[in-house]
Amino acid sequence: MNSISNLIQSSNPYSQFVDQLVMLESQKKLRLEDQQSQLNDKQSALSKVSSVISDFTSQVDELTSATSNSFNPLKATSSNEEAIRVDSISGLEEPNTYDISVGRKATKDIMLSNVMDGTATDLAGSGDGSVDITIGDKTETVSITATNDDGTDKTNKEILESFSSAINNMLGEESDSDVFEIDNNGNVQLSVKSAQTGYDERIQFANATGALADVTGNMSHQKADTTNLDAEFTVDGITFNRGQNTVDDAISGMTFSLLGSTTEQEQITVDKDVETAENNVDDFIEKFNEMNKTIRQQTFINGETGNKGPLQDMRSIRNLTINLRQTALTDMASAGADELDNLSEIGIGFENNGNMKVEDSQLLKEALTEKPDEVKNLFTSDDSPVTKMYERASTFTETGGTISSLESGLDQKIDFLGNRIESEEKYLERYEERQRETFAEIYQMQQEGQRQLQSVQSQQSTLGL
Repeated sequence: MNSISNLIQSSNPYSQFVDQLVMLESQKKLRLEDQQSQLNDKQSALSKVSSVISDFTSQVDELTSATSNSFNPLKATSSNEEAIRVDSISGLEEPNTYDISVGRKATKDIMLSNVMDGTATDLAGSGDGSVDITIGDKTETVSITATNDDGTDKTNKEILESFSSAINNMLGEESDSDVFEIDNNGNVQLSVKSAQTGYDERIQFANATGALADVTGNMSHQKADTTNLDAEFTVDGITFNRGQNTVDDAISGMTFSLLGSTTEQEQITVDKDVETAENNVDDFIEKFNEMNKTIRQQTFINGETGNKGPLQDMRSIRNLTINLRQTALTDMASAGADELDNLSEIGIGFENNGNMKVEDSQLLKEALTEKPDEVKNLFTSDDSPVTKMYERASTFTETGGTISSLESGLDQKIDFLGNRIESEEKYLERYEERQRETFAEIYQMQQEGQRQLQSVQSQQSTLGL
């Protein structure tokens, strides 16, 4: 039968009829595929809706976090940014002013050896050596040899380089050591520097022997008084000493950095940051509007053209932002007399397309300036409009929630259609094979009839008929 099929595919004039018959018979499969495509579009649209709802609830979480201080944030400024930089005020709750001056920054300890002739070998004359070196809370014993592998004495430069390399290898995180050629005459000098600032990180040598006794015995601190390695500064007249230039334990709730000394008293001023508070409210509005826009795009219907979004028939999705807008404008029962109890009282309203907006920016600024705690309550109290919006929106994206259930139902339908499409494809394969076999037989019969007719005609011609 394969030979018949091959024949009809290559030369059978009925092959195009088979293709047409198969196409007609495929209409059911095409309808199923169209249904499946529509369901896939619904799945994609649900995913987009789920994403913007999650973005909205996440924004509310961020605004209402116990540590965010979103509606009464503070900002800090330094009167001398070249000397004092404020890094964080996350632990402060009230505006304040601090008088501050910097006597000196914390610095690293540097020890220098005597300058010596790098080509000479006088250090080697003292023999192999070792020394205990302490930096911070770490102590290591460093050893060097005074001779090369061939038995010759090492030069002073080679001994210093061996010592420097050993320090870096053993205390690399605590120190930085190097040997410098200080002129064109071959004179060298060893430098050992602590990696961290402060008196507690100073460099200390002990129990030196051999060549290293000669080296370390003559090394001196760049700052003769190592207690001056600590930073010294005053805050409101109180003097502080710290081993680091980043200070987080002088002003409770504040971290600041010392960048340089001051010649006069400076100030760190902590004020209310109403602009940031307004931006936080704007971020909330923006996330709501992204959610509203996406839901409208996925659920719209055009009465004139009949065009509609993939989720137009899902009423629960279509009505979500409508319900949230209604909730946003409800009063908060727990608000006290003369307290803010509605988002409209801080200047927030809605446009005809459902977008939220600040209708009165001055009203919002006044509320954030004068009543930040009451604004916070509108977002965080158990019966606040924003809390109710959040709870309603969360039911759509939580595990087992509205969108999860809708997606599960679509998955089942998509899988069911996939099985039906697969069955139709198998049926069409068998149908096409039967049609090709049938038309191949018809074609063979025609060919045989044609041969018989030609044979008869040939015989008639021979007989002169």
